[in-house]
Amino acid sequence: MRGLASHSGSAGRSGCHRPCAATHAAARPRCPLLAAAAGQQRRGPCWQRAGQLRAVVDEQGTVEQQDDDDEAGPLQQLSEARHVIVEPGFTEAAEQLRGVFDSRFEDPRKTTRERFLWDYWFVENQYCLVRTQAAAYFPKALYKRLESDLLAYGERVLGCRSISPIWMSYYVDGCAQELHCDSFHGPFAFVLSLTRWEERAFTGGETMILNPGTLNFWSGFVPGKGLELTDIVTLVEPRFNQLTLFDPRLPHGVRPVRGTRDPMKSRLVLHGWFTEPSPFIEGALEPEAAVESLNAALDPIFEELELLPAVLGTLAVRLQISGADGLVSHIGFLADTLVVRPGQPITDDNGDPLPDPDSAARAAVHHAIYDGLTAAQFPPCEGGDTFVTYPFVFE
Repeated sequence: MRGLASHSGSAGRSGCHRPCAATHAAARPRCPLLAAAAGQQRRGPCWQRAGQLRAVVDEQGTVEQQDDDDEAGPLQQLSEARHVIVEPGFTEAAEQLRGVFDSRFEDPRKTTRERFLWDYWFVENQYCLVRTQAAAYFPKALYKRLESDLLAYGERVLGCRSISPIWMSYYVDGCAQELHCDSFHGPFAFVLSLTRWEERAFTGGETMILNPGTLNFWSGFVPGKGLELTDIVTLVEPRFNQLTLFDPRLPHGVRPVRGTRDPMKSRLVLHGWFTEPSPFIEGALEPEAAVESLNAALDPIFEELELLPAVLGTLAVRLQISGADGLVSHIGFLADTLVVRPGQPITDDNGDPLPDPDSAARAAVHHAIYDGLTAAQFPPCEGGDTFVTYPFVFE
């Protein structure tokens, strides 16, 4: 796996950061992203496709072209926005990680250095929990295994190659996190649970995440229809060895824990953030050979994005490049947290409001990226196919 380091490049006026590919970098580099340029007046995009080919998405998120003899119609979204992802059975190291914690708390009268690594974090009306840095708590080899599993997942699913330092926290009676946002840490937050959920001796402890519809409450308001907690927030139980990822732009927290005061029976989680998404390459093609072709394909994409309604979030895509002819044979959408910036007039070519402007705007962004990357031409490579992951970050 080889990184594509960033160099100074232009940021689309749509607010899409361009982490341009340039040179071969060390594995999992941090790739600083560029500041967005000032906005400009946008002309109306094309909302319909009239070609003989159409883009379709399979169950794995791979986009391909198929013949389409049907009449032209509205552009369809090529990726579903996912602000919460739950992955059960995440790592084979879970039992070992939990075992280290248990061994240091099973005898409360035993005094060891590791028992004094904890910080009781209390902020009035906001945070109450007991936390430590996982890198300082676990044996080095075990921590590296945990870190490697998270980074591999980030590469494969999120298009991210970096993570923040990992925290470990336990919640006993009275511990909680009130709703907050911490998106400045990175585009994806994660919680890996080491909680024996089925054996818990407490109530509460679920991760709560405000639903996107709640943030856009009045647009979907139905008079006479009541709402309850689960209509307003998503509750995620911290089941053992379950990885929960979510968009940290959404207000989130932890429901108050009531019951046990025993750390061995507490809500126990590892948590942190996947940080700046970075372009990287895997396969036979040398990074230097891919850079020129990739940048040539990106230039018209960024020009097109400047003309589209502004969106916010991250869209990571993976290209499969045929070694035989250098053409892009598959495009997969990995992670998609795009939301349309509110307050924009989004109309059709006649200036009339669209029935679903947010879906239309997201679809236009998807197709601008898909069409531009499909047209890319890379050098053939006798060593086989190559995969390039590229994140588009909109701010």
